[in-house]
Amino acid sequence: MRPGELLRLYLSRLRMFSRNIRLLLLGDLLIGLGMTFWGLLFNLYLKQFGADMGLDDAGTGMFIGKTTAIAQVAAAVCALPAGFFASRWDHRRVLIVSHLVSLAAFVGAIISHTVSGMHFFLFLGAGTSVFFWVVTGPFTMENTSSEERPYVFTLAFTLRLVGSIAGNILAGHVKDWSALAGLSELTAYRTAIIAGLAVSLLGVIPFLLIRPRKHDACVQEEGLTLSGIRDWDWPYFVRALLPGTVLSIGAGLIVQFMNLYLKDSFPGLSDAKIGFYMSLTSATMVFGMLAAPLLAEKKGKVRTIVGTQLASLPFMLALAVTTDLRIAVAAMLIRASLMNMSGPISNTLVMELCRKREQGVLSALFTLNWNLSWAGSALVFGHLQGNYKLMFFVAIGLYIVSTTLYGMLFRGAEAELDRRKKAALGGLEVFEPR
Repeated sequence: MRPGELLRLYLSRLRMFSRNIRLLLLGDLLIGLGMTFWGLLFNLYLKQFGADMGLDDAGTGMFIGKTTAIAQVAAAVCALPAGFFASRWDHRRVLIVSHLVSLAAFVGAIISHTVSGMHFFLFLGAGTSVFFWVVTGPFTMENTSSEERPYVFTLAFTLRLVGSIAGNILAGHVKDWSALAGLSELTAYRTAIIAGLAVSLLGVIPFLLIRPRKHDACVQEEGLTLSGIRDWDWPYFVRALLPGTVLSIGAGLIVQFMNLYLKDSFPGLSDAKIGFYMSLTSATMVFGMLAAPLLAEKKGKVRTIVGTQLASLPFMLALAVTTDLRIAVAAMLIRASLMNMSGPISNTLVMELCRKREQGVLSALFTLNWNLSWAGSALVFGHLQGNYKLMFFVAIGLYIVSTTLYGMLFRGAEAELDRRKKAALGGLEVFEPR
């Protein structure tokens, strides 16, 4: 399918989505645009912060690893409480309050001149932001039909990427312009990051216009409790979480530090150039993610997920061994597109297989798992800073294990869903996705 036809298909789907979903997507776009400033510049800010404190390269690496791990641990600690509240609280209220509190805390982390102050506000901001991301899954599920969900999840990911394309370009230039205006390197980073947080604040406006659904109260009364923890579908939780855990450990070693990889591996590269290359990465991921649902319809969801992830590994190997910037950038673009294009498809599949009343908990467990894994990976990065080749090789091994596990554990999952839907339509049972 040509890009123009693909765009027309998604525009036609967008018009069919509910008002609440369209508002959620708009808010996601604005938040993605603003928070990209943080994603691109925060590690570089920490590197400069460590240098200004007089730390050597090893000390700065440990400082970056520890600070990054604190944010991930905060998100992990708050993940399960967020899952409980996702099933009890009004989703619109959670989206608004959690985003506002997290933004205020992130501003506090950036303007703090002490490590302890930075870590406190970073913990608070990362912890409260989890409530936002955990509730978006159940909110999307209750505002869409099963036919719409693959397109909604894919479009949500894609719009965040579109925001990140512009955000990466703007973030690097705003920082460099601030430095040219006479600000110190550290102050220039602060200025650019706060500008991004201000843009992200605009994402609250669409959420204020969301209309609460009438049946939300019923969902809240049915909310999950600790007393019912033994009744959760733990075998399915393990099945859903195991491949992602292995994958997230590998991703945590490289993905969250790609800006530092470029900065350290290719000396003299400006922040604006790094932002441009990161924006190209997002751009290549957009088409891949838009094409993924169509590929899944033809080849099947599980085959699409396994095939695209395995196809990305040779390009990760190229990143590990090359010293040529052009090869590194090309490999980075192709790897990111192939590895991430099936992410929305995977999210849709695991949510559809989950019981409706447990979707908030599963979303929370995904968040907990991912952030704990990235926290551990961040600490490893602190010890291995500069040895990017080793980190890439370890990540490749973990990606192979994860993809193999996914293929084994979810073989036949689509047939399982089809059987349940047919049984429900035939009146044999009330369909409740597991």
